[in-house]
Amino acid sequence: MKFKIFFLSFGFLFLHSCQKDDTDSGQQNEPTENKVSNFDSELISTWTEVYLKIEKDLPGFRPSATCRAIGYINLAAYETALPGMKGYKSNAEYLPELNLPKPRFQINDINWNVALNACYSATLNHFLLNKTSDHQALLFKTDQDMNARLKGQVFSDVYFNSITWGNSIADAVIKYANSDLEGYEQSRNPFPSNYVPPVGEGKWVPTAPDFTKALFPYWGKTRTFIAKAEDLIALKPIEYSTSPSSEYYKQHKSLNDIVKNLSYEDRSIAEFWSDDIVGLTYSPPARLLSLANQMLHLEKMNLEDGLYFYCKLGMAINDAAVVTWNSKYIYNTERPETFIKKYINPDFESILGEAIGKKGLEPPFPGYPSGHSTFAGVQAEIFTAFFGKKYPFTDHSHEGRVEFISTPRSYNTWDEMAAENAYSRIPLGVHIKMDCDEGLRLGSLIGKRVISHDLKK
Repeated sequence: MKFKIFFLSFGFLFLHSCQKDDTDSGQQNEPTENKVSNFDSELISTWTEVYLKIEKDLPGFRPSATCRAIGYINLAAYETALPGMKGYKSNAEYLPELNLPKPRFQINDINWNVALNACYSATLNHFLLNKTSDHQALLFKTDQDMNARLKGQVFSDVYFNSITWGNSIADAVIKYANSDLEGYEQSRNPFPSNYVPPVGEGKWVPTAPDFTKALFPYWGKTRTFIAKAEDLIALKPIEYSTSPSSEYYKQHKSLNDIVKNLSYEDRSIAEFWSDDIVGLTYSPPARLLSLANQMLHLEKMNLEDGLYFYCKLGMAINDAAVVTWNSKYIYNTERPETFIKKYINPDFESILGEAIGKKGLEPPFPGYPSGHSTFAGVQAEIFTAFFGKKYPFTDHSHEGRVEFISTPRSYNTWDEMAAENAYSRIPLGVHIKMDCDEGLRLGSLIGKRVISHDLKK
């Protein structure tokens, strides 16, 4: 895909450059203002694609640590370009511990693409944990290739000013992220040995075939950007009951029946939205970045609009993970497999893992509320706010994959897409309806909170 860079006259690069005479008016032209909106958004797309390529392979990084990374990376990118975005405010006005450097340059002494390239390179290197040497090589190559493309198109002092600025913002945001000790430490210790799950009827236990211990059990203590304290606890789940007449039993019976008699359409939906398996696809929250990149191109968004969109999306994804995982480990509800095998069908298996020949996998954490569904609720609110409620859209995220049904799927509204994403967890066999209902509600709540976060002057 062709990378477009908007460069104007020499007056664009130097405040004191010579100006041409206007032969028609006899007056001098003013130097064109160095606005971020004059640039296209290809740099965002390029680095986001790199993030997705690496993120899919990282063990112990998903689903919570990647949400944190997405939030901080896109916060840093937004703040890097902010001096060239006159209509926008800094997040530092709302986040008191975020100490950002003050610009020591004239506005025309910075190239926003060069500065952002430095910022993305630094933040991806920091936040993408458990990288291999191949991943490191990809990050290095992307940075070098982009710099080689840009360096010859700007003067040397502008080039070095821009790199210095991008790195300084990246450093400040990394320092801010690291000051959240819970987030820093838990990202590096996703399966803490000191966590002991509560015991009792209806409580979560490790599930077959791997019986993996609890993943990110303390994530609810990590930092949120916008979510309020009262958002951190989901509504109480349906009361546990083994009575066939109870709602709890009925929802498990319904799930068992759907998986047992799985239609092609239900399988398509389940596999299209799964994104659960390390090494196969990127994670469920990162799927929203895939959707966002598609929208960048469809809407031909400029750099300013793209940075604002990704900043909001990243904040919402981060906060959604904190809210969801906090609630998961408050209620500690069992996965459907546990109840169904005990009371309904001893041979029950989810279809999660079929793509890699390991049918019957279950995510290693409590079921309620569904994380997929929470991220879906975020997607509906953020995308509706930016692009309108009715927006015919075809998702090409997995087009061409052969391990599972990957045919692109189309939607008329963002709510329609979110609902399918959320309830895809039922035919997959890993969530009952109450998990999905509450996840959508929580995601919508967080999305609305972030949309109301005022960054415009």
